[in-house]
Amino acid sequence: MRLTREVLTEPTPNTTRTARRSARRAPARAAVAGAALAVAVLGVTAGCTSAEAEGTTPTVTVTSAPDPVPSESATSAASPAVELVREYLDAAAAGDAAAAWALLTPEAQASYPSEQQFASLFGRDGTVTPEAAGQLAGATFDEATAVEGVVTLVSATTEAEADAWIVRESSAGLRIDDAGVPSTGDSVYEWTNPAAGAEDVQSDAGAASFDDSAPASLTFASPASADETEPSTVGYPNGLFAFVDGVETPVDEPVSAGSGREFTIPVGSASTDGAPRGLTVVWQVGNSPAHFRSSTVLL
Repeated sequence: MRLTREVLTEPTPNTTRTARRSARRAPARAAVAGAALAVAVLGVTAGCTSAEAEGTTPTVTVTSAPDPVPSESATSAASPAVELVREYLDAAAAGDAAAAWALLTPEAQASYPSEQQFASLFGRDGTVTPEAAGQLAGATFDEATAVEGVVTLVSATTEAEADAWIVRESSAGLRIDDAGVPSTGDSVYEWTNPAAGAEDVQSDAGAASFDDSAPASLTFASPASADETEPSTVGYPNGLFAFVDGVETPVDEPVSAGSGREFTIPVGSASTDGAPRGLTVVWQVGNSPAHFRSSTVLL
């Protein structure tokens, strides 16, 4: 909105003539006005100091209050999803499987036969290792919504690590879907570019190399190929959601790959500054209740 300032005009000649005619009648009113003025002055000076009575006008300084400045804690406060992930990483870095278990959704917990098995595999089945957790905890977190706003994806990328966590509301409250890959007895998936294998479990030699002349790709084995009779805890998705450093990117339609499916994600060439990128895929496993998984690789 544009505000305009009203213009104050000078008195017109007609106004001046009116003032002069009023001035001629001033003597007739002077006596009455003078008497009233004398009484008013007497009343005012009676309550003044000597300096004020002599005509000294006190100076009053009015200082405007400064605009409120948000505190550092208010401006830097993380979202509940990021705070939950930080708590999970702290537990992982400390090797506290019990604390990490309490932060998982009931559906993620149900992918393990027991809490004890989760503890025995924690950090070795595709879940974050203590070493990686320590590095990722100090990284900058990217936050994005996925699966039509049902989940929040919190991701982080460093020079040597990349990982992401699905945060969503569950029957237990805000929790993380972060189950590892079953070692046996279930359909599995694996990254083929980069050739990171199942989940994001990589060799001691470091992250698998990525061929940026081709799209990123991963395959899912059909549960039927393993003669499975129970619902897969990994799933056999018809579609994926993909994110590069928290920014959603399209995923091509899956194609047949033996008895399974292969998904490709065109992510383009590496950035000009050579900075590493974290690629995360998200998919839904179950319907009742909904359960989600994610997998992340470093490009």
